[in-house]
Amino acid sequence: MSDDLDLVALWQKVNAELHKGDIDRSLWEAAQTALPLAVDNEVLILGFKPGDMRLGGYLTTPAKRTQIVGIIQRLCGRRLDIQVIEGQSADDWEKYKQRHEAQADQTLERAHFRTQHKGALAVWEGLAADLHKLFTETQQRRFAEQLARLLIRALPLLAEAEEKAREMEPEAEQLHFTHLNRSFDKLSTYTDIPAPIVALEYMRYRSSRQKRQG
Repeated sequence: MSDDLDLVALWQKVNAELHKGDIDRSLWEAAQTALPLAVDNEVLILGFKPGDMRLGGYLTTPAKRTQIVGIIQRLCGRRLDIQVIEGQSADDWEKYKQRHEAQADQTLERAHFRTQHKGALAVWEGLAADLHKLFTETQQRRFAEQLARLLIRALPLLAEAEEKAREMEPEAEQLHFTHLNRSFDKLSTYTDIPAPIVALEYMRYRSSRQKRQG
């Protein structure tokens, strides 16, 4: 991964070259503290101890990055970009890559999930907006009666959203379960009524609604 480059020797030379320029003590301290860990895909990986990570920013501003990359190219005849990570060994770089690859995979999975269930998600997200609007439009929220009325007005919105979302995505049980319970928690926050009581009132309302419809 690091080819035949002696990274320690190279970085020592970079430090020496930096000291030939204008006085820049922050840059000098950062470069002296950085540990050259590896070269990966033409990128020189520089590691810092956790307590020194603040110094990494002095190496990666556009001007300083250009300066350092230019020095490296003059010294070894290769254009190597630089990347700063928290770590002190090549193994730390491998772990860093694995973490970021896993995060990228999770991001792709979330994007795929949203694409796959965009219809039902739009319904649930629309409900969240409607509940928030209902809350903000409720006057005199310090009174228990007004909060109870808020809950009464919210239950039909919740039932209609659940019915619509389930009709669009009948197999997405976990999705509906998750968002339904998030709605209970949100209404609990809005009304100061415990979430299990909100859920109980909703189940009563839904049962009554189904009897009326059926």
